[in-house]
Amino acid sequence: MTKKEEQHKLRKWQILDIALNHFIRYGFYGTSTRKIAEEAGISSGLMFHYFPNKLALYEALVEIGCEKMTIDNGEGESPMMFFEKQVEWFLSVATQNNFSSRMFVFMGLAAINAKDVSERAAQIIKEHDVEAMSVPYIVKGQELGEIRQGDPLTLSVLFYSSIQGFAETLVARDNLKLPEKEWFLAVLRNENRE
Repeated sequence: MTKKEEQHKLRKWQILDIALNHFIRYGFYGTSTRKIAEEAGISSGLMFHYFPNKLALYEALVEIGCEKMTIDNGEGESPMMFFEKQVEWFLSVATQNNFSSRMFVFMGLAAINAKDVSERAAQIIKEHDVEAMSVPYIVKGQELGEIRQGDPLTLSVLFYSSIQGFAETLVARDNLKLPEKEWFLAVLRNENRE
């Protein structure tokens, strides 16, 4: 990668990082590309060289968020091992950089609002619905007695909501310690298993 290509890539990530903050704080309609460019120290014209409009910025962030929301098929592992890996991944990214934690906040908001902003973004999110994709693991875990009984989709939503909620709080509070992975897994674990 040439120095110019490297600078282009760094500038693009800088813009995305600033846009992420703005979308979280002001929502799609309250976000100003002029203010993003200003905060990045570039002209609006230069910013549009990287992203042609605000919608392109928003959709790029949705794509980044969804890239991480793919489910490894977990063949050969127990359902609880699958969910343990999900928690381990979250805990590793939560400690690595704040962009990942803020991305959880953004994706939570995008899941609610994307259909009003962009059909494309809404479709991308729908295709990466980890809660629905995890239902077969819940069902299998219930059959094996590893996972508590109850509606599989509701249990999946509760599990991921606990991670989502913690990620959002982590962004808001600097002094918060990461929980043990078992605390998240307790949402699913069948405590009556003998």
